[in-house]
Amino acid sequence: MKPIFSRRTALLGGAFALGAPFLNGRVAIAQEAESSNLVLPTFYDRMVGDLRVTVLLDGFFDLGHPLITNATAEQIDAGMTSAYLGAGDQIQLPISIHLVHAADGITMIDAGSGSAFGPTAGRVAAALNTMGIGTEEITRIVLTHMHPDHIGGLLSSDGKAVFGSASLHVHEADLKFWTDEAIAASVPDDSKPFFALARGVSAAYSERLNTFVGSADLGGGLSTVEAFGHTPGHSAVRVSDGTDQLLILGDAAVVAAVQFQNPDAGIASDADGAQAAVTRKAIFDMVSADRIAVAATHLPFPGVGHVERTNSAYAWVPEHWQVM
Repeated sequence: MKPIFSRRTALLGGAFALGAPFLNGRVAIAQEAESSNLVLPTFYDRMVGDLRVTVLLDGFFDLGHPLITNATAEQIDAGMTSAYLGAGDQIQLPISIHLVHAADGITMIDAGSGSAFGPTAGRVAAALNTMGIGTEEITRIVLTHMHPDHIGGLLSSDGKAVFGSASLHVHEADLKFWTDEAIAASVPDDSKPFFALARGVSAAYSERLNTFVGSADLGGGLSTVEAFGHTPGHSAVRVSDGTDQLLILGDAAVVAAVQFQNPDAGIASDADGAQAAVTRKAIFDMVSADRIAVAATHLPFPGVGHVERTNSAYAWVPEHWQVM
């Protein structure tokens, strides 16, 4: 695996830890609007067989175009233009998490950003409250990986577990990497908060922490799919009931405007950009051939749809909205 922390990645690491470098004027306006009753969508429901799946919006952040890797400025601009996003050097991305409702409890896929991305994110607890769900009703949490926008919501401001009744499940390789003190000591200072947060999560959930490897059957219609590259143990989560499936990609696809047209393009926080691209194309090929619905953390909210194979690459087809 290539070295994970280049200078560019370190800059992104600092952004994850502090929330600051992503915040441009547009986000600042949104922050000011918060006190003027800024209203964001909260959740989106769909069924997978008889399983109810909810997409919860944790918030949003702006990703600078320079943090899109292995793509030329012309390719990035073309992607943004084709998506009707207009001129500029940033793209606003949502942070979504997923709930799977079953008779024996609610499983949460990732946990949002907590305070790691500033005041435009960290809304998971409020979104759950809007749905009438208490944090104690979450019985299981499955992590796609341990970046701050996926684990920050696990901890309170004083470092305590927010979800006191939930078991926590993460790929063995991801947990091992992000809690390794020797690795943490060797990375740039801007990236050290990644590791500190992961160690804090590991400590707070130590008695309920479980690891998996490979394609693990977690029970209740959930299984994992190795999707390495973005992080050492990055995993997708398959939700299935009967013949119906939904594959939750985590960060295997992040920038819809660019990565479907150019699946070799990555982002600066990819641990191994080449492997991430191989993984992305393999997943795109599988879900397009088998017509499997997908969801992902940063695709345009609610981020549920299908991947279509085109002559030259792929296309994102958002799911047609429907009432359950």
